[in-house]
Amino acid sequence: MRAIVAIAGHDLRLVLTDKSAVMWMFLLPVVFATFFGLVVGRGSNPMDSRTALTIVDADGGPVARMLLDELESERLELSFVEPESKDSTPGKIRTLVLPAGLSDAVLAGTPTTIRLEKDPDTSAEAALVAQARIVSAIASVLGRLVQAREGLESGTEISIDRLTSFEDDDDLVLVESRFAGEATVAPGGFAQSIPGNTVMFVMLVALTYGAATISGERRGGQLRRLATTPVSTTEIIAGKIAGRLVIASLQILTLMAVALIASRTLGVFIGDHLFATTIVLLVYALAVAPLGVAFGAWFTDPDRASSIGVIATMVMAAFGGCWWPLEVVSEPLRKLSMVFPTGWAMRALHGTISFGRGLDGVLLPLTVLLGFAMVFSIVASKSLRID
Repeated sequence: MRAIVAIAGHDLRLVLTDKSAVMWMFLLPVVFATFFGLVVGRGSNPMDSRTALTIVDADGGPVARMLLDELESERLELSFVEPESKDSTPGKIRTLVLPAGLSDAVLAGTPTTIRLEKDPDTSAEAALVAQARIVSAIASVLGRLVQAREGLESGTEISIDRLTSFEDDDDLVLVESRFAGEATVAPGGFAQSIPGNTVMFVMLVALTYGAATISGERRGGQLRRLATTPVSTTEIIAGKIAGRLVIASLQILTLMAVALIASRTLGVFIGDHLFATTIVLLVYALAVAPLGVAFGAWFTDPDRASSIGVIATMVMAAFGGCWWPLEVVSEPLRKLSMVFPTGWAMRALHGTISFGRGLDGVLLPLTVLLGFAMVFSIVASKSLRID
């Protein structure tokens, strides 16, 4: 065991003295995750989604203000346009027009109409969401009006003072809405770029630098000289795998610390299960580490080992969902992603980050990753021959 730790520690010291390796381990993943997180927009909880609605308030009375207060609580992104600028203001997708005299008519019990104007190219789903939330706001205002009318004689107009006196009363009925089951939304923004780039760069370092050093040590005779010491071949192979595991783990812990700082200071979305996310990445490192040793054993030329490692990483990153969410690709490609450890890692990470699962909700991907680790370890031990 002491020999395995010594070999792993030696490999870690070597990689930390290589400026290029350190850049690929720590700097570039942050740069790529930041760039793509900003380009594709922030990921968001579907319960927090907001629909844009332009308001033209030609009334300005108490009923109109009450309606606008209710609309703001209905997860609508309101923008206001003056009535005289209505026709000349560009970019209006959905416009709610509150006519002049609305408040007076409602308080007097006279029927009146508010109008929702929709751009022909607007999203049908977004328009339905806006309509539903407008109807909900109107229902709340009507409830206030019914309260204010209680005890008044028929035909008596509701005074403004009486109406506003009911605004602070507690609601008798509260409605809480949430998704039944799991929302089928594609992770986006930093919820996609942070796990995607972490998974890709951990593998990239293992299959390039990790594989090239193994190949170089085989060519240079370092492994043969190591075999002349009182260390068994099994300990040498285990030490090389452990070295790549330590390197990947250090990379993961550093990147997760950066993500945590960004979450606390900049509001970057990394989910509510940071511990579970870290465990998933460490289990993924168990699968990647022996693969790096195997690649180094398959190629005698360090440059070729590194080049093939880049190609293999890009293929597994693309098909595994590191570049785009698996939820947006076709069913055959989703099935193909199950061939690669990157695909299972991204499934587990989207579970902990985007869908709020703990470790108990990602047991299947974790089990599969452990299976990859076992298979790749056997392959590495069979492939790396020390003569």
